[in-house]
Amino acid sequence: MKTILLSCFFISISFVAGFSQYGLNAVGISAAEYIEAPNDPNGSLDAGEGFTFEAWILNFGGTSNQKVAGKLKNDFKNGFIYGIENLQVNLEVFNNNGVNTKLLAGSVSEIGWTHVAGSYEVGGMLKIFINGKKVGETPAPATPVNPNDNPFRIGIAPWDVNALGFVGYVDEVRYWQAVLDEATIRAWMHKDVTAEHPNYDKLSLYHKYNEMAGPVVMDETANHNDGVLSSESIVLEPQFLPFKGASNLLDNDVQGVWNAKPEGSSDILSVAGTFFEPENLEATMIFGHSDGDYSFDTDAPGNYDRSLSKVWQAATQGGIFASFSFDLSVVDMSQVLEVVLLSSAEEDLSEAEITSGVIDGNTFTVEDVVPSDGWYYSLGFKTSISGIDAPAADALQFDVSPNPTQNSFRFHIQGQQLGILHIRVLTMAGEEVYSQAFEKVPADYTEIIDPGQLPAGMYLVEVKDDYQTGVRKLVVK
Repeated sequence: MKTILLSCFFISISFVAGFSQYGLNAVGISAAEYIEAPNDPNGSLDAGEGFTFEAWILNFGGTSNQKVAGKLKNDFKNGFIYGIENLQVNLEVFNNNGVNTKLLAGSVSEIGWTHVAGSYEVGGMLKIFINGKKVGETPAPATPVNPNDNPFRIGIAPWDVNALGFVGYVDEVRYWQAVLDEATIRAWMHKDVTAEHPNYDKLSLYHKYNEMAGPVVMDETANHNDGVLSSESIVLEPQFLPFKGASNLLDNDVQGVWNAKPEGSSDILSVAGTFFEPENLEATMIFGHSDGDYSFDTDAPGNYDRSLSKVWQAATQGGIFASFSFDLSVVDMSQVLEVVLLSSAEEDLSEAEITSGVIDGNTFTVEDVVPSDGWYYSLGFKTSISGIDAPAADALQFDVSPNPTQNSFRFHIQGQQLGILHIRVLTMAGEEVYSQAFEKVPADYTEIIDPGQLPAGMYLVEVKDDYQTGVRKLVVK
């Protein structure tokens, strides 16, 4: 079999998706509500020589001026604000001289979750990141930002608890007394922070909001910068990406979930479509890879060869009911008889489940798939079935049309004196679904074959005489 690495792999899935937060619960707040972490006398919540702020946000407040987080007194010295203005991210830093360095950049989704981040370095740069990509930067003054004794507030103007409140959901709030680079933000935005993080010792506040109820949300760091909910009406509940609007191409290279377009790769995930509960729309799926390598030393089941494909992993929330469409235009299909979708709970695909689909030109489609969270997916390819090799130059030559077909098809053979001819239609698993013999077939022969009502999918048409065998693929719609 000719083996080719499938380096360009377009997948369309029948639901609309963009970025999604992850984890259990998120915190939902209205314009007059907020979370407050009291000032730490040890200075763990101050800006110092530099910091990075991160959060997932689901914006219900539209284009209004909203503040996501910050630590700043009403004299507007020695602090910072992270907010949204007209759906752009606003990061402002105030130093000891009252000099305000402001950056407005990027775009926050009005329909789904957005990962927002910003970093500041004294005498360096002020930067904004959206969904793991840097979208803007500006020089920062060399004058440091000294400590202030105000609380660290989330969801409200940090200097005034009655102003510029955020409306929506917030999740995975992280504050670092370190300047994180773009690659690190992108690599960790979809997973829990652990000691493996390169800046782990500089993590000052980490709110996951996975509590079932307030009034306190826990800080995951040793600083004990726990948050206090300002109101009993603040909700802590599961939140998933609402699927509506335009699809997104994912640009982050993440671990543990499926990234659709890692840097330096041509892999693309496109999504559009339906769900189990279309009125609810609380479902999401991200495709990615657990180690970013794509190379598993494992065999596919039943002599399928997965060397034409990469292995992908799914992270799902809610009930997904999807259709997959794969562009195989970069693959030499001349020797390929069958393509299937392989799925397995383990990285080892030798015991994978096999799902048949339909090939139409260079497109392979699998309908009605229910992806499983954490499962691994790949394509399996086969060049022979039931001992029948792919058609060679000296094999029996014939045509089938139309192909794809709704049911019956036209069989035509020319230029060979065959005698008795045996025609079979086989499933891709080798099961015979039609068989007929034709005696004293002339050199130029046409026959209409009606195999009955076959389920949609890909089949093989096998034609034999006493000396030769020929095989053609047949797609039934």
